[in-house]
Formats: sequence, structure tokens, C-alpha cells
Amino acid sequence: MSARYIFRMDDITPTMHWGRFWALLSLFKNHGVKPLLGIVPDNKDPALDIQDPAPDFWETLRALRDHDLVDFAQHGYQHLLEPRPGRAILGPELGIKEMSEFAGDTFEEQLRKITSGKEILTQEGIPATYFMAPNHTFDHQTLRALAASGFTAITDGISLFPFFMEGLRCVPQQVWNPRWVPCGVLTICLHANSLTPRDVKRLRLFLRRPYNFSRFSVEAQSFRPSRTQRLFNRGFERMYSLARSFTPRRRVVNHLEGAAIEETEMRHDSRQPQPSRLDSSRPPTQVCGPCLSEGASSLS
Repeated sequence: MSARYIFRMDDITPTMHWGRFWALLSLFKNHGVKPLLGIVPDNKDPALDIQDPAPDFWETLRALRDHDLVDFAQHGYQHLLEPRPGRAILGPELGIKEMSEFAGDTFEEQLRKITSGKEILTQEGIPATYFMAPNHTFDHQTLRALAASGFTAITDGISLFPFFMEGLRCVPQQVWNPRWVPCGVLTICLHANSLTPRDVKRLRLFLRRPYNFSRFSVEAQSFRPSRTQRLFNRGFERMYSLARSFTPRRRVVNHLEGAAIEETEMRHDSRQPQPSRLDSSRPPTQVCGPCLSEGASSLS
């Protein structure tokens, strides 16, 4: 029983670092991997404003949808995090900071935020049945609001196999760097805004290995929980929490502030307009052609 690996890309906004976004998509496309994109419907978080907004943001996402290159998840609503100590299901014992957009709010307020975000995605033609909470923080009211809004699955939870919670399918997300596990479903969380050449090299080497790369939609729709998996999940969560108590989690959260990445290493001016970023008239084998190739070399 070999492990299956999923990749998710958080903080997808019109103002993200587009050069690094395309670099990641290029790598994934070359290896037949279809990542889960976490789209912030109405971003108000200044930390995610890396460059001027791309005017063709929604058009680009629709092209990715049409060519079935990715899955989509709603990544919160406005990505505004506030201190919420002791409110979220996942907390410091698992290496999660106590900042949240949702945990601690009433059901009605959370339902308002979630449905407002979903309406934006729906109007833009982006499927909105999967959800990822900013900073991985949510509570039981969040889950109930998601179920009431028509969401079917979330990408979060510390376990080895998917599980159910408040009627939602939870596909676990455990790590922020590629790594081998003997079995289970491992979701690797990536942030294009803070990507470094070293990160891309590690990812490229990982993708070359004969692993079983899956996609979120497949795992969310096909899993059937068993007693054995539940036992594995409980044991994995205990070991994970124990490991976290000895080793502080290392995550890049500076969103390029102070990042020592030279322009010569990037070799890609992500602020340049890219009118042909995605040409939806091209067949799927040609989609993203020049831009994906350029993006791949930008972080070599």
C-alpha cells in the first residue's frame, strides 16, 4: 500500500507573484500533476499584494478550468486574520498559529463570509465545492456553515487518511515540503509568493521519483473510511503532535519581505504583461506553452 501525494497552492490572488505561480504550474504540468488552487475570492490582506493585480486573473483561472489542469478550492473570503486564541480545532500543539478568519465567529457570521466568497467564485465560473481555511484555522461552526453552503470537502486535518467531520470529507494536509511517507494520503502545501530556487529544486527532484501523484478531487470523491484507517489516523495524529513538541515547525511566511532572492536567480520579470499567458483556443497539450516554459526556467 503506497502513499498518494496531493499538491495544493495557497493564496491565489490577482496580486500574487505570477512568475513563481507559472513556474510551479510548469513543473506540475510537465509531470502530469494537477494541483489544488486555493483562491481568495475578495482579498483584503496586504501581505498578499506582491505586485499589481493581473487584469486577466479570472480569465486565466477559467482557462485552467477548461483544460482541466487544476482543481479549485475557496481559500477563505478576504484572508483577514485576527488573533483567536483557543478557538480553532487545529492549534499550537500542531504548529498552527492562533490566527484565524473564521474560528470564534458565530455561525451566522461565518455563513455570511463563506457564502459571499462562494458567490464571487460562482459568478466568475469557478467551481466552489472545496474549501481551505486561511492559516488552517476553523472551528465546528465553520464546518457547519460550509455544509450549509453546499461545500463537500476541505483540505486540512492531521491524519494519514481522509476522514469525515461534520458531514464534510476532510483530505488531510500535513506538510509544507515534499517528503516520503510509506502509506496514506499526503497533501503538500505550497506558497508561490515565498517560493525560492531551493524550494523548486527540492520539488523538481521529488516529482522525478516514481511516486503515486494524485489530485484532490479524486481523493475527496473516492475515499471510503474504514476502521483500520481510523486507527492509523489516531496514531498518526499523536505522533505528529509529539514530534511538533520537539521540533518547531519551519514555515516561510514573509511573503518576500526580506527574502534574499536575487533578480539574477529569478531571471523572470513577473511584472511584465503576459497577454498569452493562457490561450484558451490552444488544445490542452499546448496550453500555457511559452509562459510555462519561461516560468520553469525562472527558478532553475
